[in-house]
Amino acid sequence: FGTIAQYRIPVKVVVLNNGFLGMVRQWQELFYEHRYAYTELPPVDFVGIARAYGIDGMVVEERGAVKDALRTAIAHEGPFIVDVHVEREENVFPMVPAGAAINEMIGSRQ
Repeated sequence: FGTIAQYRIPVKVVVLNNGFLGMVRQWQELFYEHRYAYTELPPVDFVGIARAYGIDGMVVEERGAVKDALRTAIAHEGPFIVDVHVEREENVFPMVPAGAAINEMIGSRQ
């Protein structure tokens, strides 16, 4: 956030916040039989951190509020963060497993 604030770069940041190191947790779920280790995060106030740098933002906790939050972010002149709280075990797809080729991409849950 420091560089964004210093140069007032009008970047819009969207955090898909599931309370974990999301991609690491996803790998542990999909490839290591749900053996989670050191991936859960304490509650992080991403909007509060951004505001400490003078960057505006908002938290979204309801699915129906996402479109309005994105419209607000896009309409905002300067940088903006949207912290979207998602289900704790929500995954991100597509993904390429370790050592796999791009044509071995996984498109959804196995």
